[in-house]
Amino acid sequence: MNTTLADSAPDNPRSDAAPAAKRPGDILLTLVRREFWEHRALWLAPLVVAALLALVAAIGRVHIDMDDAPDLSSEQQRVALFSIIQWVLAMPLYIVIIFVGSFYLLDCLYAERKDRSILFWKSLPVSDGLTVCSKLLVGLVVAPFGVFALALLAHLVCSVILGTRVALGSLPPIFTWNSYEWLRTEAVMLLATFFAVLWYAPIAGYLLLVSAWVRRAPILWATLPFVLGPVLEWVAFGTRYLLGFIDYRVNGIWGILGVERLNIISKHGPHRPVGTALEVLGFRHALTAIDLWLGLAVTAALVYAAIRIRRYRDDT
Repeated sequence: MNTTLADSAPDNPRSDAAPAAKRPGDILLTLVRREFWEHRALWLAPLVVAALLALVAAIGRVHIDMDDAPDLSSEQQRVALFSIIQWVLAMPLYIVIIFVGSFYLLDCLYAERKDRSILFWKSLPVSDGLTVCSKLLVGLVVAPFGVFALALLAHLVCSVILGTRVALGSLPPIFTWNSYEWLRTEAVMLLATFFAVLWYAPIAGYLLLVSAWVRRAPILWATLPFVLGPVLEWVAFGTRYLLGFIDYRVNGIWGILGVERLNIISKHGPHRPVGTALEVLGFRHALTAIDLWLGLAVTAALVYAAIRIRRYRDDT
Protein backbone atom coordinates (compact mmCIF):
# COMPACT_ATOMS: atom_id res chain seq x y z
CA MET A 1 0.00 0.00 0.00
CA ASN A 2 2.75 2.36 0.90
CA THR A 3 4.66 1.35 -2.22
CA THR A 4 1.61 2.02 -4.39
CA LEU A 5 1.12 5.44 -2.86
CA ALA A 6 4.80 6.25 -3.25
CA ASP A 7 4.78 5.19 -6.90
CA SER A 8 1.68 7.23 -7.67
CA ALA A 9 2.98 10.39 -5.97
CA PRO A 10 5.22 12.71 -8.01
CA ASP A 11 8.92 12.64 -7.12
CA ASN A 12 9.06 16.41 -6.77
CA PRO A 13 5.79 18.34 -6.66
CA ARG A 14 7.58 21.55 -7.58
CA SER A 15 9.43 20.19 -10.61
CA ASP A 16 6.41 20.48 -12.92
CA ALA A 17 5.69 24.08 -12.00
CA ALA A 18 6.81 26.54 -14.66
CA PRO A 19 9.11 29.32 -13.47
CA ALA A 20 7.42 32.66 -13.09
CA ALA A 21 7.98 34.89 -16.11
CA LYS A 22 9.73 38.15 -15.42
CA ARG A 23 7.99 41.38 -16.26
CA PRO A 24 9.42 43.48 -19.09
CA GLY A 25 10.19 46.25 -16.61
CA ASP A 26 12.35 43.92 -14.50
CA ILE A 27 14.14 42.63 -17.59
CA LEU A 28 14.78 46.18 -18.79
CA LEU A 29 16.21 47.13 -15.40
CA THR A 30 18.53 44.13 -15.51
CA LEU A 31 19.67 45.06 -19.01
CA VAL A 32 20.39 48.63 -17.90
CA ARG A 33 22.48 47.34 -15.01
CA ARG A 34 24.32 45.10 -17.46
CA GLU A 35 25.26 48.08 -19.63
CA PHE A 36 26.82 49.95 -16.72
CA TRP A 37 28.62 46.79 -15.69
CA GLU A 38 30.09 46.19 -19.15
CA HIS A 39 30.72 49.87 -20.03
CA ARG A 40 32.23 51.28 -16.87
CA ALA A 41 33.35 54.50 -18.54
CA LEU A 42 29.71 55.64 -18.45
CA TRP A 43 29.94 56.19 -14.69
CA LEU A 44 33.68 56.14 -14.06
CA ALA A 45 34.58 59.09 -16.34
CA PRO A 46 32.08 61.54 -14.75
CA LEU A 47 33.15 60.43 -11.28
CA VAL A 48 36.80 61.14 -12.09
CA VAL A 49 35.91 64.60 -13.42
CA ALA A 50 33.81 65.33 -10.31
CA ALA A 51 36.73 64.28 -8.09
CA LEU A 52 39.06 66.58 -10.05
CA LEU A 53 36.61 69.46 -9.63
CA ALA A 54 36.59 68.89 -5.87
CA LEU A 55 40.39 68.80 -5.87
CA VAL A 56 40.56 72.08 -7.79
CA ALA A 57 38.13 73.64 -5.31
CA ALA A 58 40.33 72.46 -2.45
CA ILE A 59 43.77 73.53 -3.69
CA GLY A 60 43.09 75.67 -6.78
CA ARG A 61 43.84 79.35 -7.06
CA VAL A 62 40.85 81.67 -7.45
CA HIS A 63 41.45 85.09 -8.97
CA ILE A 64 38.88 87.70 -10.01
CA ASP A 65 39.86 90.95 -11.68
CA MET A 66 38.04 93.39 -9.43
CA ASP A 67 38.90 96.39 -11.64
CA ASP A 68 36.81 95.19 -14.59
CA ALA A 69 34.32 92.93 -12.80
CA PRO A 70 31.19 94.23 -11.08
CA ASP A 71 31.34 94.97 -7.36
CA LEU A 72 31.28 91.55 -5.69
CA SER A 73 31.03 93.12 -2.26
CA SER A 74 27.26 93.43 -2.67
CA GLU A 75 25.05 90.56 -1.54
CA GLN A 76 23.21 90.42 -4.87
CA GLN A 77 26.39 89.96 -6.88
CA ARG A 78 27.74 87.27 -4.56
CA VAL A 79 24.48 85.34 -4.92
CA ALA A 80 24.68 85.69 -8.70
CA LEU A 81 28.26 84.41 -8.68
CA PHE A 82 27.14 81.50 -6.48
CA SER A 83 24.66 80.36 -9.14
CA ILE A 84 27.19 80.92 -11.94
CA ILE A 85 29.70 78.69 -10.14
CA GLN A 86 26.96 76.10 -9.82
CA TRP A 87 26.42 76.19 -13.60
CA VAL A 88 30.12 76.24 -14.51
CA LEU A 89 30.91 73.21 -12.35
CA ALA A 90 28.33 71.16 -14.27
CA MET A 91 29.72 71.98 -17.72
CA PRO A 92 32.79 69.65 -17.62
CA LEU A 93 30.57 66.77 -16.51
CA TYR A 94 28.14 67.33 -19.37
CA ILE A 95 30.96 67.62 -21.91
CA VAL A 96 32.45 64.33 -20.72
CA ILE A 97 29.15 62.46 -20.89
CA ILE A 98 28.51 63.78 -24.42
CA PHE A 99 31.73 62.18 -25.67
CA VAL A 100 31.48 59.02 -23.56
CA GLY A 101 27.78 58.53 -24.32
CA SER A 102 28.27 59.05 -28.06
CA PHE A 103 31.07 56.50 -28.18
CA TYR A 104 28.96 54.08 -26.13
CA LEU A 105 25.98 54.31 -28.50
CA LEU A 106 28.25 53.85 -31.49
CA ASP A 107 30.05 50.85 -30.01
CA CYS A 108 27.46 48.95 -27.94
CA LEU A 109 25.81 46.89 -30.72
CA TYR A 110 28.97 46.63 -32.81
CA ALA A 111 31.10 45.33 -29.90
CA GLU A 112 28.77 42.44 -29.07
CA ARG A 113 29.09 41.17 -32.63
CA LYS A 114 32.83 41.75 -32.72
CA ASP A 115 33.53 39.63 -29.61
CA ARG A 116 30.71 37.16 -30.45
CA SER A 117 29.00 37.78 -27.12
CA ILE A 118 25.80 38.34 -29.11
CA LEU A 119 25.52 34.55 -29.48
CA PHE A 120 25.21 34.25 -25.71
CA TRP A 121 22.78 37.14 -25.30
CA LYS A 122 20.57 35.87 -28.12
CA SER A 123 20.35 32.50 -26.37
CA LEU A 124 18.59 34.17 -23.44
CA PRO A 125 14.83 34.82 -23.45
CA VAL A 126 15.30 38.54 -24.07
CA SER A 127 13.89 40.23 -27.16
CA ASP A 128 15.98 42.33 -29.52
CA GLY A 129 13.60 45.22 -28.93
CA LEU A 130 14.24 45.29 -25.19
CA THR A 131 17.98 44.93 -25.71
CA VAL A 132 18.26 47.83 -28.15
CA CYS A 133 15.87 50.01 -26.14
CA SER A 134 17.92 49.39 -23.00
CA LYS A 135 21.03 50.68 -24.75
CA LEU A 136 19.18 53.75 -26.00
CA LEU A 137 17.79 54.33 -22.52
CA VAL A 138 21.25 54.16 -20.98
CA GLY A 139 22.97 56.42 -23.49
CA LEU A 140 20.19 58.95 -23.97
CA VAL A 141 18.37 59.13 -20.62
CA VAL A 142 20.08 57.42 -17.69
CA ALA A 143 23.59 58.76 -18.32
CA PRO A 144 22.61 62.44 -18.89
CA PHE A 145 20.26 62.61 -15.93
CA GLY A 146 22.76 60.68 -13.84
CA VAL A 147 25.30 63.38 -14.65
CA PHE A 148 22.75 66.00 -13.62
CA ALA A 149 22.47 64.33 -10.20
CA LEU A 150 26.26 64.06 -10.00
CA ALA A 151 26.63 67.76 -10.86
CA LEU A 152 24.22 68.60 -8.06
CA LEU A 153 26.30 66.59 -5.59
CA ALA A 154 29.59 68.01 -6.93
CA HIS A 155 28.36 71.56 -6.43
CA LEU A 156 27.35 70.85 -2.83
CA VAL A 157 30.78 69.35 -2.10
CA CYS A 158 32.62 72.21 -3.83
CA SER A 159 30.48 74.77 -2.02
CA VAL A 160 31.44 73.26 1.33
CA ILE A 161 35.12 73.25 0.33
CA LEU A 162 35.10 76.82 -0.95
CA GLY A 163 33.08 77.98 2.07
CA THR A 164 35.65 76.41 4.36
CA ARG A 165 38.46 78.19 2.54
CA VAL A 166 36.58 81.50 2.84
CA ALA A 167 36.07 80.91 6.57
CA LEU A 168 39.77 80.17 7.00
CA GLY A 169 40.68 83.38 5.18
CA SER A 170 42.48 81.77 2.22
CA LEU A 171 39.80 83.09 -0.17
CA PRO A 172 37.86 86.36 -0.28
CA PRO A 173 34.07 86.14 0.25
CA ILE A 174 33.24 85.81 -3.44
CA PHE A 175 29.88 84.05 -3.13
CA THR A 176 26.93 83.69 -0.78
CA TRP A 177 24.74 80.61 -0.44
CA ASN A 178 21.13 81.20 -1.41
CA SER A 179 18.77 78.21 -1.33
CA TYR A 180 16.18 79.88 -3.58
CA GLU A 181 18.69 80.62 -6.34
CA TRP A 182 20.22 77.17 -5.89
CA LEU A 183 16.83 75.57 -6.59
CA ARG A 184 16.20 77.88 -9.56
CA THR A 185 19.59 77.04 -11.07
CA GLU A 186 18.97 73.32 -10.62
CA ALA A 187 15.60 73.76 -12.33
CA VAL A 188 17.28 75.47 -15.30
CA MET A 189 19.85 72.68 -15.55
CA LEU A 190 17.15 69.99 -15.33
CA LEU A 191 15.06 71.63 -18.06
CA ALA A 192 18.11 72.13 -20.27
CA THR A 193 19.00 68.45 -19.85
CA PHE A 194 15.42 67.41 -20.64
CA PHE A 195 15.23 69.41 -23.86
CA ALA A 196 18.74 68.36 -24.90
CA VAL A 197 17.73 64.70 -24.52
CA LEU A 198 14.63 65.23 -26.68
CA TRP A 199 16.46 67.26 -29.33
CA TYR A 200 19.48 64.99 -29.69
CA ALA A 201 17.44 61.76 -29.69
CA PRO A 202 17.72 61.38 -33.51
CA ILE A 203 21.51 61.54 -33.25
CA ALA A 204 21.44 58.80 -30.61
CA GLY A 205 19.16 56.70 -32.82
CA TYR A 206 21.49 57.22 -35.79
CA LEU A 207 24.52 56.10 -33.78
CA LEU A 208 22.65 52.98 -32.67
CA LEU A 209 21.69 52.19 -36.27
CA VAL A 210 25.28 52.54 -37.43
CA SER A 211 26.45 50.36 -34.54
CA ALA A 212 24.00 47.63 -35.52
CA TRP A 213 24.74 47.85 -39.25
CA VAL A 214 28.47 48.27 -39.88
CA ARG A 215 30.89 45.36 -39.83
CA ARG A 216 33.99 47.42 -39.03
CA ALA A 217 35.16 51.00 -38.34
CA PRO A 218 31.89 52.37 -36.89
CA ILE A 219 33.40 55.79 -36.14
CA LEU A 220 34.40 56.20 -39.79
CA TRP A 221 31.00 55.21 -41.13
CA ALA A 222 29.19 57.42 -38.63
CA THR A 223 31.17 60.57 -39.44
CA LEU A 224 31.80 60.09 -43.17
CA PRO A 225 28.31 61.15 -44.39
CA PHE A 226 28.45 64.39 -42.36
CA VAL A 227 31.92 65.25 -43.68
CA LEU A 228 31.70 64.06 -47.25
CA GLY A 229 28.06 65.00 -47.86
CA PRO A 230 28.41 68.80 -47.47
CA VAL A 231 31.61 68.78 -49.54
CA LEU A 232 29.98 66.89 -52.42
CA GLU A 233 26.90 69.14 -52.29
CA TRP A 234 29.03 72.29 -52.47
CA VAL A 235 31.17 70.91 -55.34
CA ALA A 236 28.17 69.64 -57.33
CA PHE A 237 25.57 72.34 -56.69
CA GLY A 238 27.35 75.19 -54.94
CA THR A 239 24.86 75.08 -52.06
CA ARG A 240 25.22 74.48 -48.33
CA TYR A 241 21.80 73.13 -47.35
CA LEU A 242 23.17 69.94 -45.82
CA LEU A 243 25.72 71.85 -43.76
CA GLY A 244 22.97 74.20 -42.57
CA PHE A 245 20.80 71.22 -41.60
CA ILE A 246 23.64 69.65 -39.62
CA ASP A 247 24.29 72.92 -37.82
CA TYR A 248 20.58 73.30 -37.05
CA ARG A 249 20.32 69.75 -35.69
CA VAL A 250 23.33 70.35 -33.43
CA ASN A 251 22.54 73.87 -32.17
CA GLY A 252 18.91 74.46 -33.10
CA ILE A 253 17.37 73.76 -29.70
CA TRP A 254 19.35 76.58 -28.10
CA GLY A 255 18.08 79.01 -30.72
CA ILE A 256 14.51 77.82 -30.16
CA LEU A 257 14.93 78.33 -26.42
CA GLY A 258 16.38 81.80 -27.03
CA VAL A 259 19.73 81.36 -25.30
CA GLU A 260 21.07 84.44 -27.09
CA ARG A 261 18.74 86.59 -24.98
CA LEU A 262 20.52 85.56 -21.78
CA ASN A 263 22.91 88.05 -20.24
CA ILE A 264 24.06 86.30 -17.08
CA ILE A 265 27.78 87.05 -17.08
CA SER A 266 28.76 90.65 -17.83
CA LYS A 267 32.29 92.02 -17.64
CA HIS A 268 31.31 95.64 -17.06
CA GLY A 269 27.75 95.28 -15.77
CA PRO A 270 26.07 93.41 -12.93
CA HIS A 271 26.00 89.63 -13.03
CA ARG A 272 22.62 87.90 -12.98
CA PRO A 273 21.69 84.59 -11.37
CA VAL A 274 21.34 81.62 -13.70
CA GLY A 275 17.78 81.22 -12.43
CA THR A 276 16.72 84.25 -14.47
CA ALA A 277 16.75 81.86 -17.45
CA LEU A 278 13.40 80.54 -16.19
CA GLU A 279 11.81 83.86 -17.17
CA VAL A 280 13.89 84.46 -20.33
CA LEU A 281 14.06 81.10 -22.11
CA GLY A 282 11.08 79.88 -24.12
CA PHE A 283 10.56 76.42 -22.67
CA ARG A 284 6.91 76.26 -23.75
CA HIS A 285 7.83 77.31 -27.28
CA ALA A 286 10.50 74.61 -27.44
CA LEU A 287 8.09 71.94 -26.21
CA THR A 288 5.64 72.74 -29.01
CA ALA A 289 8.30 73.03 -31.74
CA ILE A 290 7.42 70.74 -34.65
CA ASP A 291 11.08 69.98 -35.37
CA LEU A 292 11.48 68.48 -31.92
CA TRP A 293 8.59 66.07 -32.41
CA LEU A 294 9.64 65.20 -35.96
CA GLY A 295 13.03 64.34 -34.55
CA LEU A 296 11.43 61.97 -32.03
CA ALA A 297 9.48 60.30 -34.84
CA VAL A 298 12.73 59.84 -36.78
CA THR A 299 14.31 58.42 -33.63
CA ALA A 300 11.59 55.79 -33.37
CA ALA A 301 12.18 54.79 -37.01
CA LEU A 302 15.95 54.58 -36.54
CA VAL A 303 15.63 52.48 -33.39
CA TYR A 304 13.16 50.17 -35.13
CA ALA A 305 15.64 49.70 -37.98
CA ALA A 306 18.41 48.93 -35.49
CA ILE A 307 16.19 46.30 -33.82
CA ARG A 308 15.44 44.63 -37.16
CA ILE A 309 19.09 44.59 -38.18
CA ARG A 310 20.16 43.07 -34.87
CA ARG A 311 17.43 40.44 -35.14
CA TYR A 312 18.39 39.15 -38.58
CA ARG A 313 22.10 39.89 -38.86
CA ASP A 314 24.37 36.90 -38.47
CA ASP A 315 28.06 37.77 -38.63
CA THR A 316 29.15 34.23 -37.87
